[in-house]
Amino acid sequence: MQVQDRPQEQDPVLADLLDVVRGRLGEVDLRQQAQRDEFQRRLDRHLRPLISIVRDLYGGGVSPEELRRVAGDLGSLIVHAWVTRSDYLRGVDSDRENQAPWWNSRHAVVAACYADRWAGGFAGVRDRIPYLRELGVTHLRLLPPFRASDAHDDGGFSVASYRETNPNLGSIEELAELGQVLHENGISLMLDVVLSRNAPEHPWSLAAARHNSFFEKFYWIQPDGPTGEASQRSVWAQGPAWERVVPDDPTDRRRVRTSEHAHQWDLDWTNPRVFVAMAGEMLHVAGLGAQVLRVGSPWHLWRPVEGAGDVLSRGRTVLRALDVLLQIVAPSVVLESNDPAELQVPAGGVHVADGLDRSALIWSSIATRDATLLAEHIRRDKNLVRGKGRLQPVRNHDALQWAFPDELVVAAGLNPDAHRRFLGEFYSGRFEGSFASNPAVPARSGRVGAAVCGTSASLAGVRNEPGPGADRVILAHAVAFSLGGVPELWLGDELGVLDDPLWSLETGHDKDPRWANRPRVDQATIDSRHDLFSVSGRLYGSIRRLLELRGAAPEFDGQAVIDFDTRNEPVLGYQRPGSDGSVLLCLANFSDWTQYVTGETLSGFQARALRLQDAAELDLRDGVLLEAHGWAWIRCTPRRSLDD
Repeated sequence: MQVQDRPQEQDPVLADLLDVVRGRLGEVDLRQQAQRDEFQRRLDRHLRPLISIVRDLYGGGVSPEELRRVAGDLGSLIVHAWVTRSDYLRGVDSDRENQAPWWNSRHAVVAACYADRWAGGFAGVRDRIPYLRELGVTHLRLLPPFRASDAHDDGGFSVASYRETNPNLGSIEELAELGQVLHENGISLMLDVVLSRNAPEHPWSLAAARHNSFFEKFYWIQPDGPTGEASQRSVWAQGPAWERVVPDDPTDRRRVRTSEHAHQWDLDWTNPRVFVAMAGEMLHVAGLGAQVLRVGSPWHLWRPVEGAGDVLSRGRTVLRALDVLLQIVAPSVVLESNDPAELQVPAGGVHVADGLDRSALIWSSIATRDATLLAEHIRRDKNLVRGKGRLQPVRNHDALQWAFPDELVVAAGLNPDAHRRFLGEFYSGRFEGSFASNPAVPARSGRVGAAVCGTSASLAGVRNEPGPGADRVILAHAVAFSLGGVPELWLGDELGVLDDPLWSLETGHDKDPRWANRPRVDQATIDSRHDLFSVSGRLYGSIRRLLELRGAAPEFDGQAVIDFDTRNEPVLGYQRPGSDGSVLLCLANFSDWTQYVTGETLSGFQARALRLQDAAELDLRDGVLLEAHGWAWIRCTPRRSLDD
């Protein structure tokens, strides 16, 4: 490859590192690659920022010679990843690079599932692509399909190898083929890359256990272990603990730090070799056809140890470096986080994040029949960085955590601990009068109030109250699909699938109730969507209709949301502004009774309006009546500019 001459660098250390990288790039002849000029342009734009970030991250902790070796390895990695990237994916890169962000499109819809539990494996997912297209899905997130720990797979997140898939799903080649077939059908693949940890069965962990000094430095290992015995933690324990590197060898005193789970080893990101190695795994997953890589929170990367610097800042810098690396090799691929705070970081590497804090507030509103907390959150949430986007699920694969900030609850006049305790008791069925009964698990980060495992239908009480329960499911999705973010649907929820009552009988699942809200979805259940008199048929038709309405309303483009005071505590209100001066007024009644929004409350809008779901013309001077658990999307015109 011909590497163009560069202007004289002002920083001699950076200049030296860039020369090392360019030397590696020049070792490979890429003249036959059709996209070589495009690749060269990306190098010209992004190589210097990448090496600068890596130097800032690691230059103070390793020798100049080691830093040069790391820079050279990055150069080799870049060349290898680009040469092995398929022509098809290079074409996707070229097409996507100049397109508007997909997360700002009202047509974007994310669906999520475990490949085996939703469709039996990769072949089954491929067979169900017509169903995904029928729903309007544009992005499919497959929960980790890679080879995981045999002892504790953590739902696939205890990764033992990114180079192999779970054999029960299909081969790595079948996963790559599925990624291309999905894309050919207008659906982008989303995959997880667990950056902070891996399973003891991972090749790096196995090498470290064999006293390989290079790989021992990939982890936080103490030669003689900390004082005292290793903790006997459950799967839910959080916070640093130390486990034996070789549990069956009493003569091996080494202990490895395990911050997330006892069976997952913390990677030491203060070691630049970990950065290079995990960057290689990330680019490998991107090479399988994934267009979105979910990488978790930056909090989990740069563990708090003496001399490690600011944990959050360093973690975000790691993600920014990985993002720049993707812009060179695979610019159609973006990073996603489960941390909503990353949407407020201008220089961060994360482009999209889950709105799980809002999900918790939706379920809080359903339990209390009061929208005050969610309305207050909308009023305060003004800091979304331009160019970033939110994915808005109703729930996900994990237990439902009460992850809203304490100050939000205090502002509503409630005690945060008491409110979380109430929600845990309500959705686990221990609160008198609750319509739900779901398995509970300890909350993360030591919070008061149990987290709850449940499908949307089980959380909403469909088992005990089919009619009102279905209404609550539809209400939750109507809010999530309109609240400023890309709808994220857990497949099966659109059919009212309930918790799996036999979850604990499967091997390895008996101590993890989260498998209750990961039930299998057979073909008969999918076929039940045609039975309009069933809960499945009603929910499917309603949720599909929500997505159709969303796609037809230009006001749902972008992420902007403006609060609206309904002057009625059970009724949530907010506005989605359109480019032509119109707004969609979104209303949601969390009460078990009919509620009314008065004409006086709506007097800031002109009288004539249109309710989208039934194309009914309204006179807002008469107010708006909402049935129990009812919702409305109303196109109206403000009497004056929203900016006034």
